[in-house]
Amino acid sequence: MIVDSKQRKLNIGQIVMGYLESTPQKMPLKLMLPAILAELSNKNVKTKQFGNTLFEVIPGKDNAAFFKAFNADTGANFVDNGKLFVVYARRVLGLKNLVTQFEDPAILHIFKIISMNPPMPGMGYKTQQLKSGETRVILNLGA
Repeated sequence: MIVDSKQRKLNIGQIVMGYLESTPQKMPLKLMLPAILAELSNKNVKTKQFGNTLFEVIPGKDNAAFFKAFNADTGANFVDNGKLFVVYARRVLGLKNLVTQFEDPAILHIFKIISMNPPMPGMGYKTQQLKSGETRVILNLGA
């Protein structure tokens, strides 16, 4: 379920459900939903919602973190939400680097769009193709 956040804002549960319904999953929904909700409630995990995209941040060492995006928004809004998130991660959370992994090659397009007009000076990214077939993106959040 994709819902334009400019028309209607979803709550966290609705975003996760929308993400699960619109994204191919390896496991059944009845297993994925409780696992994701448990992960989001972990005391070390930070979450931030922009539009109908929920960002999960798992802090690491040296001002770096792993992140996931649960998107139930339109593609254009997802790009805008991503830009807001990286500024938040740098300025509010004080992070310098973010890492994420995904299977859907279309997601890489989001990073390419953002890199054409990065919201932070010096921001950039590198990609790695993993043996599992996943793509890893390492974001340098710049200044």
